[in-house]
Amino acid sequence: MDVRELDPVAATARSALDVLATTDVGSCDRGALDVVLAEWRAVRSFTDVFEVRIARRARELAGEGRSERPEGILRDGGRRSTRDAKAAADREAVCDEMPIFEAALSDGDVSTGHLDAVATATKGLDDDQRTAFGDAAPDLAANAAEESVEDFARRCRELARRVQADQGVAEFEAQRKSCRMRRRLDRDTGMYHFHLEVDPVTGSTVSTAYLAHLASVRARHRDDDMTHERLAAMAMVELITGARAVDRRVPDITVLIDLDTYLHGLNEHSICETEEGVPIPPSTVRRLCCDADIGRAILNAKGELLDLGRSQRTANRAQRRALKAMYRTCGHPDCQVLFGDCQIHHVIWWERFGLTDLDNLIPLCSRHHHMVHEGGWTLTLNPDRTITLHRPDGTLSFQGSTVDRASTGVSAARRRTRRRRTAA
Repeated sequence: MDVRELDPVAATARSALDVLATTDVGSCDRGALDVVLAEWRAVRSFTDVFEVRIARRARELAGEGRSERPEGILRDGGRRSTRDAKAAADREAVCDEMPIFEAALSDGDVSTGHLDAVATATKGLDDDQRTAFGDAAPDLAANAAEESVEDFARRCRELARRVQADQGVAEFEAQRKSCRMRRRLDRDTGMYHFHLEVDPVTGSTVSTAYLAHLASVRARHRDDDMTHERLAAMAMVELITGARAVDRRVPDITVLIDLDTYLHGLNEHSICETEEGVPIPPSTVRRLCCDADIGRAILNAKGELLDLGRSQRTANRAQRRALKAMYRTCGHPDCQVLFGDCQIHHVIWWERFGLTDLDNLIPLCSRHHHMVHEGGWTLTLNPDRTITLHRPDGTLSFQGSTVDRASTGVSAARRRTRRRRTAA
């Protein structure tokens, strides 16, 4: 029997597979790669939906006592890792609770990463909270069709936080109680592995101390041929063991919260998070503010900074805080390197008489910093903090905003402009 008569998704996948089978990817230019990717997404959508159907049938059979659970079937029969098999089973649960996501997956509008974001965000919710989260499924599916997985995951976390009646206090307390340290010795390599899990506030404190010491370690070994990973390990070991004299000041951590949330609690447009974008309860921030310096950063409706200091040559602490208030990550549109691991780039280079003013500064990770200096890429920054990015051959790669911290309005602006990418 013709598969096309049974399943339109399978028919589309078959047609796409025919195209892929006759395509020489090695001879594709940039535009042709977009065409190939579109066909590949059609095939992937079919296999992703099929995996959901397998998990659903396995769950039905398990309920009747005729099969093991979906995770077992997907792990053994599908040759998947335990973690991947569990994630696939969780996607089926999402599709079961919110069928609109299964339809969107079939159409290729969302990816499995978007479903994973929903599964992760709802994991800690009780039944009533999951119902409230599910009520937003139509809007979430529409958002997922336009947003990257990272932006959508952030949206899901923020929605999950809002539907929790206790404004996240219980979740934060649960995080504190779940802090743990695991130590393992790999007998094959002789290498020790340490895994630390801590709550957002503690994590931000540790991260700030680590990044500050990493900078000093990197400066000491500037002329040595050492990888970033080795330098990072050295910095952490020195912090823990006190092998070198370390600045023992209390680490300067940054927590961002808007005034309305600070005074009145969470709302639809709240910002209340660590510098790396991890949400924390407003009540925790109020406690921290009892013994803290509070810095003011005035932003307009688009998240553009209006009032903070200026400096010369290198960005000063106030300017870094200002940029941190706008960017969670690297200012490149496709990069998720955290702000703390970025360098502050002069868009008009200092060597070309560029000023160290906020409207000339943007955070870039090491890779993208090298791209715009040695790699021939051209980046310009407009007064509204939208950027224009050209490839070395002069073709336009991206135009829009990469500000990724602020209210829902700013996030929406970044999502819209992210789509204004040219394939030329």
